Amino acid sequence: MKNVLVAIAKPENAEKLIAHAVNIGKHTHAKIWVLHVTEPNPDDFLALEAGPQYIYDQRTEDRKKEAAFVQQCAEDIKQKYDLPAEGVLIEGSIAKAIKQKVEEHKIDLVVAGHKRKGFLYNIFTTNRKKDLIDELNIPLLAVPVG
Repeated sequence: MKNVLVAIAKPENAEKLIAHAVNIGKHTHAKIWVLHVTEPNPDDFLALEAGPQYIYDQRTEDRKKEAAFVQQCAEDIKQKYDLPAEGVLIEGSIAKAIKQKVEEHKIDLVVAGHKRKGFLYNIFTTNRKKDLIDELNIPLLAVPVG
C-alpha cells in the first residue's frame, strides 16, 4: 500500500480519521493524502452576482480556513508520525473529487467517516458509500463518527 486518502468532511472528525490512516500508513510506509471537498470557488463572476457582498466575503473566508486546516493536518502527519503527507482542497462533488484523486494519485485505500442513520433514512436514500466503493474498485474504510 503506497497511498492512503483520508476524506475529511468535518474538522471535528479529522483526528479520528487521520489516526486510522496513520496507523495503516506506519505499517505500509504509505503517503497520506488529506482531502476536503468544499463549495465551488466564490471568485467566479456568477458567484459575485449570487447575493450580497457579505455572503461572498464569508464564503471566501470559510474556504481559506478550510485550506489552512487541510494543510495543517498534512503538516501534523509529517511532523508527528514522520510519514509523507499532502493536503488537498477540491471544489465540487465529494464522490467525483474522491474518484479524481484516487485515479490521479493511484490511491490504494480511502478512509472516510460514516455517520449512522436511522432505518427510515436508509429506505428513502441511496447508499452513496456503496456506490463509491463500486466505482472506485479499491477498499474503503468507513470509520464511525457519531
